[in-house]
Amino acid sequence: MSPTFLALLGAAIGLAVSSAILSLMVLGVSGVLRVGNTDLMYVFWPSSLALIAGWHASTLGVLVTLICVVTNCLLYAGVALLVGWGVRRLASSAKP
Repeated sequence: MSPTFLALLGAAIGLAVSSAILSLMVLGVSGVLRVGNTDLMYVFWPSSLALIAGWHASTLGVLVTLICVVTNCLLYAGVALLVGWGVRRLASSAKP
């Protein structure tokens, strides 16, 4: 797989995760992401810590939310590129 494809795939997954979490927040059921003492929202979308109370009601809140979503997409794209690089490196070292 090409690095461009991996980056786009990672960004798409990051966007899907952000969208799903924002949807749960709009519906008021984001508490379903809590497992024990761990809130999975912060595991899958670390930059959501920066969201403010009016994240969907004010201009500043929407801008902060957009920045958080873009940050998450970039994070997932970077992870996808690193995993792809590691897999290629392992595959090339396993060849005789």
